[in-house]
Amino acid sequence: MTKQEMRAEMARRVKNLSPVYCREADEAICRVILQAECYQTAQTVFCYVGTEREIDTSRLIHILLQDGKKVAVPLCRAKGFMEARQIMGMGDLVSGQYGILAPRLTCPVVEPEEIDLALVPCSTGNAKGQRLGYGGGYYDRYLPKTNCPKLLLCRRHLVRDDIPMEEHDVKMDFLVTERGIEPCRD
Repeated sequence: MTKQEMRAEMARRVKNLSPVYCREADEAICRVILQAECYQTAQTVFCYVGTEREIDTSRLIHILLQDGKKVAVPLCRAKGFMEARQIMGMGDLVSGQYGILAPRLTCPVVEPEEIDLALVPCSTGNAKGQRLGYGGGYYDRYLPKTNCPKLLLCRRHLVRDDIPMEEHDVKMDFLVTERGIEPCRD
């Protein structure tokens, strides 16, 4: 199966998930992250703002801010290129490229080397550290600039073992599902 075919299949799977399952899984994933040692020690957390098909990270972002973490959110600047910008609250987010909430241009840039923990979205992923994104290559270009644990957030019903990988695809360090967090191993 090609990456495009798998993305289409995963989009169909997401549509078939019950809203109750998604809400409960997303809340459980949030709890798992908050209990993880890498979260406890992180000062600066890079966290995406979930779209309708992704893990809802809005509650998590609120908690990050309440916990006094420096919260960096992706801002797509050009095709395939993103940067992290610090937000002080959800009011710093506006509709960006692809209709995804993103930081205002006035929010300060957070350099990749400042990030202590990266929370990464996916179409699907697995415990081998393999991740299938949405085809833009934004994370595969950005994450190699960081030097921090990369947590892949994925609902258990969307985990797949047979993800097609290419050399430029960045492997994740941990898979986080509603069942817990597990280190990624080849």
